[in-house]
Amino acid sequence: MPGVRLPEESLWWHGAVTRGQLLASGMPAGTISTRLRRGKLVRVLPGVYAQPPVELLTRVGAALLWCPQAVASHRTAAWLWQLADSDEPPIVEVTVPCRCSRRSPQPWLRVYRRDLPADRLERCGHLPTVEPEQTVLDCLAVLPSQAGAQLVDAALGRLVRRDLLHHRYLANVGRHGSPTAARVLPMAVPGAASHPERVLANALHTVGMRGFQVNQPVRGYVADLLDAKRRLIIEVDGWATHRTPTAFQGDRTRQNVLVVAGYTVLRYTASDIEHRLDAVITQIRRVITDLDRRT
Repeated sequence: MPGVRLPEESLWWHGAVTRGQLLASGMPAGTISTRLRRGKLVRVLPGVYAQPPVELLTRVGAALLWCPQAVASHRTAAWLWQLADSDEPPIVEVTVPCRCSRRSPQPWLRVYRRDLPADRLERCGHLPTVEPEQTVLDCLAVLPSQAGAQLVDAALGRLVRRDLLHHRYLANVGRHGSPTAARVLPMAVPGAASHPERVLANALHTVGMRGFQVNQPVRGYVADLLDAKRRLIIEVDGWATHRTPTAFQGDRTRQNVLVVAGYTVLRYTASDIEHRLDAVITQIRRVITDLDRRT
């Protein structure tokens, strides 16, 4: 039927629309069938359609239209809140109240059941979504340990508040994922860019060398670990750091600028952190002792 437009309400759901909305907008059932047959509409979930191409955000909106009691949660919520610099999650995850009987009709949609208090829910881009702090705890229940730790580090450097995260953790004790949270949260290193950085920062803190901050600006660059008082910088490099000639040259230029400015720079590889951590800690301790003697 020429001239029939999608209802304005669908804009709130990023391109997804229900059959009821289409009918309410004046689109006859026959026109819906024709558009589906011609590929101008696609059925995303039972009773929920979208115009192709169907992107992740459209699937999220479709899931929330399919089950109005649902809220975006877990990795989907983490992606919506941009809690980490990660790729789009492969599935859409939502949480519904325990009394909700709906089960996922698609392999890309995962449904969790939990009665969430109202203060755990917010809106992200008009989409009902689990708050950032609870999202982190939910993700710790489904992510591999290293990925979960990296998410915590990134999230604490963004929207997530440490005190509220701790409060939510205490309320979460006994639920699935809380043992992982108990291990990961005390070792969080807000802003750590990589797992080796996190491991080294935690190791330094554990042995009493607590003057280091992660990812700090220095002379136009960013130091992986900086002890500003001693003007000591520690860099942790993976293979990707030197993958191109440009990166290799830039790394040398950067180090020269820092050394000329009076900084001591120690460089370690990810392999050093993984296989020689004790030796790395011993060397750093010796350098700190030597720097303290000079002052």
